[in-house]
Amino acid sequence: MIKIPKLIENEEKKFSLFLNKDRCGGCEICVAVCPTGILEISDMLNMRIAYIPRVKEGKEKYCVACRRCEYGCPDWAIYVLEEGKSENLAEKVKI
Repeated sequence: MIKIPKLIENEEKKFSLFLNKDRCGGCEICVAVCPTGILEISDMLNMRIAYIPRVKEGKEKYCVACRRCEYGCPDWAIYVLEEGKSENLAEKVKI
């Protein structure tokens, strides 16, 4: 099982933002479409030799889980999961 690290974990609003770093193509669409402006391109390269996004320091709490980054990503590298949804999905598919 592959573990994808969380960019944001918001316990109050009960969601997490994930980035599959090696899937990211570095297109910067997620940065452009974020209505709160919390994402920026980092200086870290992934295995595709692309600069990946990161959350600006101290801006984690401003994410509203609007999913614009998720819907805009052509590589399906960034996504939001609501707390409880993954457990329900695991029960349905009997993982």
